[in-house]
Amino acid sequence: MKLKVVAKVFGSLIPVIIGSYLLVKDYIARANHPEWSVSPIVMWVKFGVGLIVSIILLFVVFRQKN
Repeated sequence: MKLKVVAKVFGSLIPVIIGSYLLVKDYIARANHPEWSVSPIVMWVKFGVGLIVSIILLFVVFRQKN
């Protein structure tokens, strides 16, 4: 039972992990080549979308009845 819950939590956190990866990747690209990079607002929007999707998935997963 507990393994199922842990799997659900990690599965729901995948979008925020991807958003964090994209944020760090864009910041590194901005530090190396500022002329080629996207604006900081776009970087944070990517992270924010991942965070919002993760929160929604957590609510959906834990509101389901067994």
